[in-house]
Amino acid sequence: MKKILWLVFTTLLVALISCEKNETIDPFSSEGSNDGKIIDNNLISLNERIEFTKSPLLYTFYDPDPDLKGSLASSIDIQVIADLESPRYKKETLQASHIRITDGFAYIGYNTQGERYLGGIDIVDINPATDPKLISNVIFINPETNFGKDVSSIDIEPKVPGFNNFLWFAGAEEGNPLLTSPAIAERMTLNADNQFEQNNNPRQVFDLKGYVGTDVRFFKDKIYITSGTGGGLTVLNKELSELNFYSIENARSVDVNKNYTVALGGNPGHLYGPGVWDSEIGGATDPEAKSIVRLCYETGGTIVTKGTKCTGNFALVALGEDGLKCFNLNISSSVPVSALPRPVIQDEAKEWDYVTNGVSIANGGWVYIANGAAGLDIAKMDLKGNLTLLGNIDLGASVNFVEASDNYVFVATGLGGLKILKVTENI
Repeated sequence: MKKILWLVFTTLLVALISCEKNETIDPFSSEGSNDGKIIDNNLISLNERIEFTKSPLLYTFYDPDPDLKGSLASSIDIQVIADLESPRYKKETLQASHIRITDGFAYIGYNTQGERYLGGIDIVDINPATDPKLISNVIFINPETNFGKDVSSIDIEPKVPGFNNFLWFAGAEEGNPLLTSPAIAERMTLNADNQFEQNNNPRQVFDLKGYVGTDVRFFKDKIYITSGTGGGLTVLNKELSELNFYSIENARSVDVNKNYTVALGGNPGHLYGPGVWDSEIGGATDPEAKSIVRLCYETGGTIVTKGTKCTGNFALVALGEDGLKCFNLNISSSVPVSALPRPVIQDEAKEWDYVTNGVSIANGGWVYIANGAAGLDIAKMDLKGNLTLLGNIDLGASVNFVEASDNYVFVATGLGGLKILKVTENI
């Protein structure tokens, strides 16, 4: 994947450190004046980045079934609650790339396109979601060396009584001679107020195979991380010791529940039950693109999720140019139950901007689909895994990632930052 010049650069860096050892402070050491991150917990300045709009959104309604005419079109209202501006470092604007919602907080990951390593994480208090408050930010950069880190994915280790939360992220880091390749998984301690804080504790980082960590999930005291070209699926314990590694070509994403561990690889798309089965499912041929697999299940007459960690048999897979596919893993991991095509291409010169990047499912079978330049699609999934496309929202920016929690939808729009939407179902 991106940033392959890192290997040459690191060789030069190691030589430089060897020649000037007495004059150089390792920027990644807790002994130095900066450990590669800038933390901001100033609530006043942070919340200047939030703009409350509370305005209704216009959306295009699709009516594929004449028998449904009017019923679905009038069944939902969509409202923008707030916009969160992307953080900046000097003159550089970071782009929102990932969202994780748990226990009343939203965690937004940022990175930078191209060869530049520059990322960060926002923590937003969304209790309630109608009044979000930005409470903490970290930008991964060392001002002395200009070395940074990208953030691809975030997950939260559940809080244990008497201890603070731990945040895990997967990404890539430049210029660290202790790493064999840029891909990393890192564990960060949050304080009692669920904020980042500077401390002198040693970094908890795992050197992944590959050029970039692409997805991370915490489940039952194990950490599952995918990493791109040259990588695969790595399984760690909480002490950052490797339990298993599965070589997967262009590993994009992973999800875990009590029944399944499922990884997604690209070039083309494959679903893996690591060490058990491997099914080619198409799509996901762009090695630089984001693709996501998410699990959910049905019980008691409804589609149920637990945050974004679900405990059942349906796998929803965003596959770029192949759109969205739904698999019932109890039946087949290679033949989809249903599918929605990629968005209609509006500009042939930018064909690869009109692809399905991400998916999230909320209780009740509401499905939200990140379609790049084509915006955000809304669909419904029934108890058999059949998808019905309902409509599209044009947010005026490329939709890179989406995460839903109840009737609130959090949308990452790259340089446009984060949008918080409220979707109300009229009964």
